[in-house]
Amino acid sequence: MAIRLITVFFLFCALFVPSALASSLDRAREALDQDTPERAESILSENIQPDSVSDEERDELFFLLAETARHYEHFSEAGNQLNRISEPFWGGMGYYNLAMAYLERESLSRTRVALRVVRSLAAGDGSLRGADLVSRARIAEGLLALRQDDARRAEQALSRVRTDSTLVSEGLYLLGIARARNGSLHRALQTWQRVARFPVAWPGVAEARLARVWGYSESGHHDEALTTAERNHAYLERSIERLDGLREQVREHGLARLIRSELQGDQDLVEFLRGSRNHTRSPLIAWVLEYVADGGDPSVESAKLDSGFLGFLADERERLVGFRDRNLRQQALVYEQVALRQTERPVQRGGWE
Repeated sequence: MAIRLITVFFLFCALFVPSALASSLDRAREALDQDTPERAESILSENIQPDSVSDEERDELFFLLAETARHYEHFSEAGNQLNRISEPFWGGMGYYNLAMAYLERESLSRTRVALRVVRSLAAGDGSLRGADLVSRARIAEGLLALRQDDARRAEQALSRVRTDSTLVSEGLYLLGIARARNGSLHRALQTWQRVARFPVAWPGVAEARLARVWGYSESGHHDEALTTAERNHAYLERSIERLDGLREQVREHGLARLIRSELQGDQDLVEFLRGSRNHTRSPLIAWVLEYVADGGDPSVESAKLDSGFLGFLADERERLVGFRDRNLRQQALVYEQVALRQTERPVQRGGWE
């Protein structure tokens, strides 16, 4: 499972910079989003004096300079820019992206060190976003340990992912893998069972459902495997139908209007997310969270936002169809195992033999 870079936007909390520097930072962000670091570098190298802007603007400037350096694989320079940031969360985001760059290049020791820095900085932020960033770092550490066949260390890291985080489903799915590799298949199945209550939009949810079929089959409980596969099929079919319905609603009403309706007009999105797992009960908000986590920009004009979100939902529909097809293949294999087991049973002899 891939771990994504952190978007500059976090749960719709895009920075607002009111000075003349705003347009330069916006243009640099857009250039990085379009994977054109040379244009971002050109914009950021204009006559911008860090001492003449606000602390918030200066932190974003250093973050973007670090991101530009990271794109060029100038990792030491990226670290230097990140060390100039005063806001712990901005620094933590930058070091997380740096850790992912190290991971892509198989520089595993540097990845581990960068993730420790992420946890240290994010923990000092003292906010919901900081806590989520710590959980994101824990997941990355767990995945890194699994890649190194260190299931014990993976289980230690993944068991510390916060249960109130939007990342908990991914953490639990990977935790189940770690426990299965540690020889605790029963505990792995229990862990994957916990993922079922989270929205299908979230990473690890569909994967955990398929993992349970494998786990039951691996442990010889073929009846449970078949039942789980059948339930998975019905669940994924319903999820695809609901996703199609959501796409039609976005086309008809627009995403912004749907979100306002979901929030009932009396609270903002951040307050909604903090309220007793509202986001787990709202398929719309669950998909919106994933859209933003996937790099979607919630600050663009309505038509562009709707177009981007609809494209994202189309990709997600294809992903769910892929899981449905994989589940059907699993189900066929379990049926085959049951049939083979039945043919291997000894024939009951009659009394006349």
